[in-house]
Amino acid sequence: SRKLLGQEARRKTKHQTLDRQVLELVTFTGCEHLKRASRLSQVLRCHGKIFKHSAGSAATYELSAPVETIDAFISHNWSVPRHYKFLTLVCYFNFDRAVIVMVVFSVTLGIVTAGGWLPVVPEKHYPWGVCGRVLWAPVFAVLLFYGRELPFAACSGRAVFLDKTCIHQEDKDIMRQSIERLGAFLSHSDRMLIVYTDVYLQKLWTVYEVAAFLSLHSSDRMTVIPVICPAVFFIALLLGWVRNILILVVNIFFASNVLLYVFTTISSCFLLRSLRRWARDRDAIGTRLQNFTVRRCMCTCEEDRPVVYRNIAALMRETLPHMVLTDDDEALEAFDALVRTDLPLAFSSSLGKTFMPYKYVAAFFASTELPCMLDLLVGTPGGMPIRDTVRWVLYYLPLALSIYPLALISTERMTRCFLHLRGWRELVWVLVGFVLLVALPTYFVVGVILAILWRMALESDIAMLLLAVIDIFLLLAAFVVFAEPCRWRRRATDDDVAANIVGSSTRAEAEARA
Repeated sequence: SRKLLGQEARRKTKHQTLDRQVLELVTFTGCEHLKRASRLSQVLRCHGKIFKHSAGSAATYELSAPVETIDAFISHNWSVPRHYKFLTLVCYFNFDRAVIVMVVFSVTLGIVTAGGWLPVVPEKHYPWGVCGRVLWAPVFAVLLFYGRELPFAACSGRAVFLDKTCIHQEDKDIMRQSIERLGAFLSHSDRMLIVYTDVYLQKLWTVYEVAAFLSLHSSDRMTVIPVICPAVFFIALLLGWVRNILILVVNIFFASNVLLYVFTTISSCFLLRSLRRWARDRDAIGTRLQNFTVRRCMCTCEEDRPVVYRNIAALMRETLPHMVLTDDDEALEAFDALVRTDLPLAFSSSLGKTFMPYKYVAAFFASTELPCMLDLLVGTPGGMPIRDTVRWVLYYLPLALSIYPLALISTERMTRCFLHLRGWRELVWVLVGFVLLVALPTYFVVGVILAILWRMALESDIAMLLLAVIDIFLLLAAFVVFAEPCRWRRRATDDDVAANIVGSSTRAEAEARA
């Protein structure tokens, strides 16, 4: 309540200086009933069924209700398949609580297995469990998909804006009022979540949404999630689970690891292809923004285009008060310049410098390595020496939290190089670069340095200490490499935009002369 009062006071102070036209765009004055939001649980229900198509009704409008504030504004395109949006939303909203529950689940599973209530594989020295590798990834996926259903999942009650549920799709009068007040929805939203695909910056409404949001908020409140990232995360989670099952089967029934090597090679090829694709998509974002013009944006309903243009012009006159914008055409040119100047920095800041944030990368590798460690530690009550227990922990933890994440970011950096290559030249570069720059250094660290110290630590305290020191160093290195710089908060000055407009006019004149 005190937080809401403070937010409302800040909004009122901010809006006191706005002219009347802009005030109507960014506030709900006189039409407070339009300020609505849906509960996150409603949006994610039935695997995001609400995203199946854009057609709405009075029933979908009833999925929203009047609210005091909106926790998140979901910006997306209806041309994107619903499963991509569902995966993106569950990763963003359910991830942190799923990790917390998995920590509790892992401890409980280890205790129950060590107590003899779950099956173990008897070995010559001490037994080891099987349930960690079998259950860890599926339980984690279920928590991500259905975490909002947990009794303590406060995220399920979050108020989010979704156009289909918060704008009436049948009552044309309410629809028109809500569309005209889209800036007000953005102004009253604490955060903006962008479900990004290559069409996002080609659609008129979504470009207007992100530009308007950055005019009203700092960019650290905007989160851009390319749909490829959650999709790759869940596919990699599945592949990691299959790999663990194969390790279990090979250890029990076979003496050869050929099948495991073949599967690992196939999984690595999938990862390389995904990273290469994302490298090109990311490069295309910058190119698309540098050549942006609002008049080229597509609009599903052309009747909405004059409304958006009018709103953009009013917003530009307020955002750039020292520039003389005599008509809407000049205001639209200023908007083009603002997008070219501000959005590349904002998108780069939100996307970060890695394919995925560290928490997602660490969670994926934890789902492949920590279950193996958990199954091995089950042997501690069965006679495994404490020294062996410490050795296994010092071996598996750096694999999950530092070595493999660092290998992934090295792979990503490698796949960003020589994007002009195509066909067999690209294939040769990606494969040779991966083997020489990633696979061999990783094998040297894991298969040589850590393996030797791990064996020596069985009897040597110095080796055990060195192993711990190297683990700490690698963990710090991972944190440094994945650490994001301070989020960009600067908005373009009038001189920046004016210079961009002059540059655009010069390019246009040159093209006309040509």
